[in-house]
Amino acid sequence: MTVKPAATVHAAQCRVPRARLGIRQILPWLLLLLVLPGVVLAQDDRVSKRQKIIEAMKLMGEVYERVIYNYVDELDPREVAEAAVEGMLAELDAHSQYLPPINYEDLMLATEGEFGGLGITINIRDHYPTVISPIEGTPAYYMGIRGGDQIVEIEGESTYDFTSRDAVKLLRGPPGTKVNIAIHRPGLEEPIPFTITRDIIKVDSVPYAYMMGDIGYIRVQNFSRTTATELRTALDELKQQHMRGLILDLRFNPGGLLEAAKEVSELFLEKGKLIVFTKGRLRQQNASFYSEPKRKQTYDEIPMVVLVNGSSASASEIVAAALQDHDAALVVGTSTFGKGSVQTVFRLNEEEALKLTTAKYFTPSGRSIHRDRDRQAMEGADGDMPPDLDPEPAELEVPRHEKEQFRTDAGRVVYGGGGITPDIEIKQDFLTDFEVAVERDGALFSYAVEYANRHGDVPRDFQIDDALLAEFDEFLQQRENIDEYLEVFDLAMSDSLLTANRKFIQRGIRRELMRHAFGPEDAYKVALEADTQLHEALALFAEAESLQELLAIAAKWNAEEIARLEQEATDQQTDDLQN
Repeated sequence: MTVKPAATVHAAQCRVPRARLGIRQILPWLLLLLVLPGVVLAQDDRVSKRQKIIEAMKLMGEVYERVIYNYVDELDPREVAEAAVEGMLAELDAHSQYLPPINYEDLMLATEGEFGGLGITINIRDHYPTVISPIEGTPAYYMGIRGGDQIVEIEGESTYDFTSRDAVKLLRGPPGTKVNIAIHRPGLEEPIPFTITRDIIKVDSVPYAYMMGDIGYIRVQNFSRTTATELRTALDELKQQHMRGLILDLRFNPGGLLEAAKEVSELFLEKGKLIVFTKGRLRQQNASFYSEPKRKQTYDEIPMVVLVNGSSASASEIVAAALQDHDAALVVGTSTFGKGSVQTVFRLNEEEALKLTTAKYFTPSGRSIHRDRDRQAMEGADGDMPPDLDPEPAELEVPRHEKEQFRTDAGRVVYGGGGITPDIEIKQDFLTDFEVAVERDGALFSYAVEYANRHGDVPRDFQIDDALLAEFDEFLQQRENIDEYLEVFDLAMSDSLLTANRKFIQRGIRRELMRHAFGPEDAYKVALEADTQLHEALALFAEAESLQELLAIAAKWNAEEIARLEQEATDQQTDDLQN
């Protein structure tokens, strides 16, 4: 197809004698002359791009066909196609992914907050899928499944050396269908057969909400369609207990639905406040989201601290940033993950989908949430989910005083650079090498199950004495894999090693005994006893009665921290010059 130059088109179409044309008649044609070349060029660009796409698809098809029919070994056509897709997406950001059926199902579960199953939390312990705890009110709970039960068979198939995913794939299914399992219970010689009817299992987005003195504590573990409703219920219950302050814990929260983040933010923001906006390559990807509370009551009268860390991502960052930019809460912890990109899920068929990055998130003050990472830095992050700990070493974080500055509604300084920089930084304690090895082995859980089987469940005020510790030491040393797990860290089992880790062992045994006797929340409360980040956040309420006082503490801390960092930089420059 040949496209005539714009001037030729104009001359051919204009049949009015030139002498009779006035400025009012000429002006539209002059504008057309200016615009039409751009239109033609845009058409040329579109044609050229489409031609390139067709040629590229032809190349892919030809290579695929020759590989399938001519490679030395016979290949599975489906596997080769999936490998080609994965290779294509590997050139994009880490969050753009092909979702085969099981990954697409996982995505729907994370966002919908429910699935068809039995209602148990499992992990692999001593080669078998083992029940950590049943979820109250579910089929497994009513059938008497207990924490510590080992699932040794599913539908007659041995589960020895199953992965958790292997077990979950067989245990989940449409509500109303049945599954046959065999359980090995400590203290019994023969496995116990169970036939359990699957039901809809609701996964709590807000698993823990309780008072810590006169301060309310709420843990939000993801953002699904039920999150705002669950959070409002928790807030109302804590208000009835006269909480004077709130800690909203978003640590290790990988995010979820944008709509859920918006609804959670609306619980604390006035109507009309900007929550987040997006920018993409296509116009339809640009959008702004404002607070539109469905109820007049908000909870902005309660002084609030939002806890974040390097594994707070996506929707967690949207909420933390919105509350920070509008001076509605104090953000405390460590810088967040920086997952500030928007993914659109394109369904390929009934079971598969393509998750593609189409835009980026920006906070109300204009900060980009996104922090660029290559795919190697995201290894182990399971795609959209950040890993349990931020993969970037602390030394790669840009110092606070070097970051771009933005302003909140009240004029406070907040920082850009990807992720959300907290108002007050509180370092996070990590497990020691010994603690990692013991937790990986599952020894604390297994010992608690055996102890409860011999002695019965313990009371909430149960204390770990020296005799019990000695018994656990012997139990630990007999574990099949503990020496291997210790060797990874160049450690070897010894009395001195056990003695040096007494507090961890005591707390760990008590945590698992509480889980067995009373459930996950009691175990969680024991685990938080060693959470220094949380306890430092709680201590802020001892110094401040109001949100304004909390923000004043943060301003003072920030000024001192900037001064310290600048002094360190000056000292380093002096040392470099002297050397």
